[in-house]
Amino acid sequence: MNTHITHKKLFKNGLLFGALLLGLGLSIKEATPAKAVTANFNGPVYRLYNPNSGEHVYTMGLTEKNNLVHLGWGYEGVLGTSYYTMNGQNYDKIPVYRLYSKNSGQHLYTTNTNEVSELKNYDWVNEGIVFYDASHYGYPHGEIINRLYNPNSGQHFYTKSIEETAFLTKIGWNDEGVTFCFSSPEPPQSGPLSPA
Repeated sequence: MNTHITHKKLFKNGLLFGALLLGLGLSIKEATPAKAVTANFNGPVYRLYNPNSGEHVYTMGLTEKNNLVHLGWGYEGVLGTSYYTMNGQNYDKIPVYRLYSKNSGQHLYTTNTNEVSELKNYDWVNEGIVFYDASHYGYPHGEIINRLYNPNSGQHFYTKSIEETAFLTKIGWNDEGVTFCFSSPEPPQSGPLSPA
C-alpha cells in the first residue's frame, strides 16, 4: 500500500496527528534491551487493527490499547498470554522486541537480537521489550504465533490461526514461520497483570 495515500487517508480521518503523537511518544521511549524490562510482563497481549493502513499492533499496555481504540483502531481481542514470572517455574526468559519503521509507519516483532541490530541500519527504532516468548519454559500447551510478510506492502502480520495463515499464503503473503509462542491455557503465575 502506498504510504503517502495511507497517510493522506489517516490525516483526512483525523488519525494522522494521533498516530504521529503515538509514534513520537514511542520513539522518545526507545529503550535498550537491558533497560526495557520495567515491569512484570504477566498477562494478555492485545491485537489491534488500523482499518485505514492495514497495520496491526500488539501490546500488553492497556493505556496504549485504549488510546488506539479511541483513535479508530479496531480491537481484535487477545493474541496470547505473556509471562515473565511463574510460580515454581525456572525457564529462560525470551524477550520479544517491537521495532518501528519511521519510513513506513509499520511495526515488527522479533525475538532475534541480530534482526533488531540489523534493522537499526535501516532507520527502524527499537521500542524495547513488549512481551515475552513462552517457548522455553516447557509448558506443554503453548500457542504458536506465525509471522507472515506481504511482499507488496512490506507489512508483517502475526497470528495463531492456521486458517489465517493458510488464507494469507494463498493470496501471496510469505509464511516466515514460528516467531514466538504464548502460554495456553494460563499456567500458574505470580506478579501483577500487564502494566497499564
